[in-house]
Amino acid sequence: MTTPRSVDPVMTMMGWYGEPFLLNRLKYHIIEAVLEVSSITACMYVSSIQLTPHGLFIRLLCLPLFVVVLKLCWALLLGWGYLRMKRADVPTAIRRMGCLHSRSYWSCSVAMFTCFSCLLMVWHGIIFFLMLCYQHSLRQVVAVRILMSSSLFFVVVNWLFWRDFVGNYKDVEDQGANYLRLHKLELLCKLYKTKVINIIRACEAEVEHGCGARVCTICLEEFAPTEMVAQMQCGHIFHTTCANKWLLEDWRCPFRCPVEEPRDDPKEHVQAWSAEEGEASTSIEATSRTTHDLEVEDA
Repeated sequence: MTTPRSVDPVMTMMGWYGEPFLLNRLKYHIIEAVLEVSSITACMYVSSIQLTPHGLFIRLLCLPLFVVVLKLCWALLLGWGYLRMKRADVPTAIRRMGCLHSRSYWSCSVAMFTCFSCLLMVWHGIIFFLMLCYQHSLRQVVAVRILMSSSLFFVVVNWLFWRDFVGNYKDVEDQGANYLRLHKLELLCKLYKTKVINIIRACEAEVEHGCGARVCTICLEEFAPTEMVAQMQCGHIFHTTCANKWLLEDWRCPFRCPVEEPRDDPKEHVQAWSAEEGEASTSIEATSRTTHDLEVEDA
């Protein structure tokens, strides 16, 4: 009986793994944006009928409408990308992977949604105070109250979004080992994109070793004939998840066949930074000793 393989490490590159904060609240952003667009549109219609000068109020509502529509489109794009990748298997997800699914894009989205909330909160507050000071007639009472209640409601809602971000958001720092791992994952995805590692069906694989077409030598499980597998540059095939985990630990085929080396390995930068720090500390110590000797001689 075969044992289930764990989550493919390439899938951890997805933005929602790095930003679970946004993923858990994305549906609330979409619902709020739909309600806000509907409310602003209704306020613009009421203003054009009952308030004067109606052009002024419509222009005041154009900015929040534009911001909310932008936020709604952005949130729907994130949600569509998430659902499209969530339902796909690993080989399909690797082929579909793009900027929309990256951690940097989702981190940028968190910051932008917070900026949108702050801007809308301030602008709705301005509209509320303007309507509070507006000299209206009895005929205009309903329109004024609609604008005031709508503005006040979305001031509170956007304040809650901002407060939630301040209180619950935790930035993920990709430093040290995490940075090296993410960099390797990016290089691994490039190998798939450039066809250095191919994703093919097990029955179509042409390898030198006959056992390689039937069994994954990493997990020792048999391939299903229609199963999508990863074929290395040397021709050996493995389960995609097994191959990805192996390459993260050892940048070679399990049969010790060479794999295209990363051209810009961050380990070199880390070693260079450590060497520079060591040289800097040595020079500081030498300078301090020289200064101390001169002081002693002067004394």
